[in-house]
Amino acid sequence: MSKQKVLCITLILSLLGTLSAGAHHNPGFYFDMRERVVHTNATTVSYTAINPHGRLIYTMADEDGIVKEWIAELPANNMMRRFGVDGSMIKPGDAITLMGNPGRNGATMLRVTHVLVPSGDVVTFYAPQGSATAEDLQIPAP
Repeated sequence: MSKQKVLCITLILSLLGTLSAGAHHNPGFYFDMRERVVHTNATTVSYTAINPHGRLIYTMADEDGIVKEWIAELPANNMMRRFGVDGSMIKPGDAITLMGNPGRNGATMLRVTHVLVPSGDVVTFYAPQGSATAEDLQIPAP
């Protein structure tokens, strides 16, 4: 095979790899980045601070009172540590309130930006909207 053909094939394969990686790392592919929702009265099922993405699974009742399981995508563990988040901040059974971008097409997924934990602290996972307070999460005052 000529050098030009090898170079051309290499460039095409590199371009295809770049496109798929771009789709995977684009949160707008999975989540509606224009919308921000708050989930109150959620209960933690599990919380895993790992790479390449942390994962928070929680349950929450929908408008009809049916309890559904949700999957929340978190940043990588090293990024969470930069925001001061560690693996012990959220435990199974914790009552939490979450803010983030909802999954597209009705998926029970959330790209979490902030979580109000039982201690009353607001944990920041992504900060595109900046830091948040309990008031920002629409938590009624005690």
